[in-house]
Amino acid sequence: MNPFAAIGVKVLGGGTAAAILSLGAAGLAQASTNPTAPSPAAVTAGHPVVRAVIEAEADILKLRPEQLVDDLQHGVTVQQIARIEGISKIQFEVKLLFNVKPRLENLVDHHVITRARMLRVLDRIARGNIPFWNGLPDTSALAA
Repeated sequence: MNPFAAIGVKVLGGGTAAAILSLGAAGLAQASTNPTAPSPAAVTAGHPVVRAVIEAEADILKLRPEQLVDDLQHGVTVQQIARIEGISKIQFEVKLLFNVKPRLENLVDHHVITRARMLRVLDRIARGNIPFWNGLPDTSALAA
């Protein structure tokens, strides 16, 4: 099944089966079950994966990436902006998968990240873990 068709199945109720079909069983076997969330420092430092996600989310939210980062740093969440735009979490998830995948594939093609890393990111999003949905992660425990 085409990955994009599989995402459509998920929206219509395919759930986990669509995620498995869209990412491929081999990719899921390589994917980590609990990747860590990027820190605010990673957002501002411009880690390639974080940058790709920020750009994809900004496109969906009709913002410039710099504006999204600024909003996040001021306590605004992607969820709040999506709500204003009338986008539900599942709609945002599907749009994000469509929007971020080509960016991540470009990073793989240029040997910036591995294919396994790309699949982990896509798997995490397909499971409903949308980066920055609840804002920047709390890193205060790491600073202590």
